Amino acid sequence: MTKVIVTFEKNWRGYAAGETAGFDSAIAAGLIESGYAVESGKPSARKGKSVPGNATPTGKPSDGGGNADAAGKVDDQASDDGKP
Repeated sequence: MTKVIVTFEKNWRGYAAGETAGFDSAIAAGLIESGYAVESGKPSARKGKSVPGNATPTGKPSDGGGNADAAGKVDDQASDDGKP
C-alpha cells in the first residue's frame, strides 16, 4: 500500500481546505478526481473567480449610493429625526 500526500481544496469529512494528509492511493485518487484535493506538491487545478481591480466582490456595480461619501467613508451623522 502506497500513501499519497494530498492537500485539500474543499472541506471533506474532518479535513478543512488547505490541510494536508496522507491516504491510500485509491482513496487519494478518488479525492483528486472529485475535486476535493490535489496531490501535494503539484499545482492546483482550481479555477477560482478572480476579482478585477475595481470590481466589487458581489459582482454588482457600485452606484455610489448608500451612506458613503466620495472617499468611501460612512456618514454617521444623525438625520433630521435623530436616527443615524
